[in-house]
Amino acid sequence: MTDTMSVPTNRLVTATRPVVARSASRRAAATVHADREYAPAWMRAVGAVLLLGGLGLTAAVLGWPGEAPEAALLVPALVGVVVGFLLVVARSGFTVTDTHVVLHFRPLPARRIARRRIADVRLVEADASTYGGIGLRLGRGVRALILTPGLGIEFTDDRGRVTFVRTRRPEAAFRALR
Repeated sequence: MTDTMSVPTNRLVTATRPVVARSASRRAAATVHADREYAPAWMRAVGAVLLLGGLGLTAAVLGWPGEAPEAALLVPALVGVVVGFLLVVARSGFTVTDTHVVLHFRPLPARRIARRRIADVRLVEADASTYGGIGLRLGRGVRALILTPGLGIEFTDDRGRVTFVRTRRPEAAFRALR
């Protein structure tokens, strides 16, 4: 008995789909401006304390012999681990390419906005009270990525949605968007 995979065939194979060459418009867009901002040291320190405390509490609860009422502490311990991890790795970013503006807020996926949809760009001084706190702030028609106070970029798209991004070099980002 022969293996059917090793038997040579002389049939011509026809393509089921036409092969389309990639056009120049589908190439990767060149980066015009990129800026990243890490969480402040106090936020990372609080995150590290929560992470280590949550891990310690989880280890203590799981290491407890037998059935104990302390098993209810497992949920807050795991919440502490997750929140601590998120605070330690928090980072915001802003990348301007030829075709898109990409907003990064780690650990969430990046959000892409086509440059042709941006109607207005301006420099804005903001702090935590301006948008209701730090981190990713979502409101009615307003989105803000703010980890530290200071100057940032606020742009409005063609649907009227306002997005604020705090950057270390807002003037360079402003020039890249203009």
